[in-house]
Amino acid sequence: MGMMKMGQGEVIRADMTTPFRALIFPFLELILVTGLAWIAIGWCDTQGVDLALRNALVGVWAILAAWRFGVPLFKARRRRFIVTNQRVIARQGKKIDSIPLRDISGARRRRGGISLAIHGFERPLYFSDVPKAKKVEALLNEKPWY
Repeated sequence: MGMMKMGQGEVIRADMTTPFRALIFPFLELILVTGLAWIAIGWCDTQGVDLALRNALVGVWAILAAWRFGVPLFKARRRRFIVTNQRVIARQGKKIDSIPLRDISGARRRRGGISLAIHGFERPLYFSDVPKAKKVEALLNEKPWY
C-alpha cells in the first residue's frame, strides 16, 4: 500500500475491501472446472492414455482455474474503500480516487455500492461492491466530519 499515504492528522474511520460474496460465482466455476477436468484426467488414467495428453489436461485445468478464479480473487482483493476524517479514498487496482469530504454533498446506497454526489459534477460517482454500505453511507452523511 505504498501509493496510499495518510496526511498529517488524518484518521481512518472506515477501511473496507471487496466482500467475499463477490467471489461466489468464480468459486462455483472453480468447483465445476475442477470436477470436469479431474473426471477426464481419471478417465485418462484408467484407459492408459498417453501421459503427455494427461499432463496437458492437468495444464489446461491449472490455466482455467487461475483464469476463472485466481484473477477475480486478485482483482477483488485489490479493491479498497477508505473513509478518513478528511477524504474518501477508493482504489481499484492501480487507479486511486481521492475525494475531499468537503466536496461531497451526499452519499447514497445503491445496488450494493455507494453513490457519491460531488459538487460540480452532474452525475454521482458510483463505487460498486462496497461492504457495509449502510455504515459507510451513515458515516459520509453525518456532519461535521472533523
